[in-house]
Amino acid sequence: MRIGWRLGVTLILFALGALALYMPLSVKGTVEPASLHAIPTTLGTWIGTDGAPEETLPSDPNEKLAVRRTYRDGRQVAWVSIALFVGQNNDARRASVNKVYPQRSVSLIQPLSLTVPLNGPSASPVALPAVAVHQDSQRLVVVYWHQIGRQTFGSEYRFRLALTREILFARRGDSILVRIAVPGTDHSGIAQALETVSTLAPLLYTAMNDSITARAAGKS
Repeated sequence: MRIGWRLGVTLILFALGALALYMPLSVKGTVEPASLHAIPTTLGTWIGTDGAPEETLPSDPNEKLAVRRTYRDGRQVAWVSIALFVGQNNDARRASVNKVYPQRSVSLIQPLSLTVPLNGPSASPVALPAVAVHQDSQRLVVVYWHQIGRQTFGSEYRFRLALTREILFARRGDSILVRIAVPGTDHSGIAQALETVSTLAPLLYTAMNDSITARAAGKS
């Protein structure tokens, strides 16, 4: 059933993509780039500084811009990348699926499960993609999501389908990729890393959307 659902979604994406090739599309962006730079460096008890290791969160050459930061809370550390993609009616400008987490010198990519109430404790939790990247004796937990407007996508299939729909019908071609990476060691370290992301992700989601909304309101 799962394979059949994925096959159906893939066929729909191909059909919509083929339709887009024969339609002259002029898409717009609704996220002001400056709004991402305005995301505060203080998120709750987390303090951020500019920059994140390239080997931890590889840059995507298709991104228009990215805000990369290192956040710390006591001894806890998390690396964050918030990348904006625009004009995605051109496939060459879309987020690359192989640039989400490190690929070099990796012995194992371990899928993980994580649900987070991004919009506050009273909100329904969102299932987010997460992996543990095994590199020699090191472990790196990477959690990420795609976002169009305020809507988050934990499924690559659902995101690609929604993006194609936005391009065709709303003439909107931008999206955001949010990634959070936390070091982990053994099994207990991976569990602790997921707990760290569960604490930081809602703060980051709220601050990012508040910044985007405030910038849009000030511009209108």
